[in-house]
Amino acid sequence: MSRQVKGRRYSPPMATRAARGPRIRAPEVRPDQILDATQRLLLEVGPGATTVDAVAAAAGVGKGTIYHYYASKAELFDALRARYLARSVAEAQAAAAQLPGEHTVERVERVLDGLLDSTAGDGALIWILFHEIPGGDDDELAGLRDALLALVTEGVRERELQVDDPELTTQFLVHGLHGVVEASFHGGEPDLERIKRVLRASVRALLGAPPLAGAPAPGRG
Repeated sequence: MSRQVKGRRYSPPMATRAARGPRIRAPEVRPDQILDATQRLLLEVGPGATTVDAVAAAAGVGKGTIYHYYASKAELFDALRARYLARSVAEAQAAAAQLPGEHTVERVERVLDGLLDSTAGDGALIWILFHEIPGGDDDELAGLRDALLALVTEGVRERELQVDDPELTTQFLVHGLHGVVEASFHGGEPDLERIKRVLRASVRALLGAPPLAGAPAPGRG
């Protein structure tokens, strides 16, 4: 999670049907096929050498196919950013949904833990996508904000959370998380357990949820 990117939402390709006769790559699989190749090249050779020609060769498609889906290399990179963010949020949501009987604040914490783990595990890719490559100026955090707002709203409705303004409170939470992640990862190897511990205490205070036993007060490490 870093700089702003164009407001493009990633939509996974439709499932393909089995084809009769020789195996042919269906058009529906090509966007992910192209983005997978782009991601591999970015990690192997960097953004400068990740040209449209190189992506086409790595993806096993013609250059015209790349331009059929993406008007430029910049648009291709924007799509890869959008896909990364969409997948990260979806994986964190799936982790939070594994135990639906949990208190809402615990599900919020599981989403945030999943995002922090994903950020730590994909540090090299994140650095390239959100720092080395110029981006757009729309809200890159919209997917995360929507996911958390749904949880917070549900928690308020079930009277598990004490929040007067779910939308503004969620905005505060999302941008607070973003700022902590940026500062921590810019400073070198982040102490994930410390971040998670303090974040949990801060989230519970912000959402009016019961504090964890023995948890530090927000702002203390």
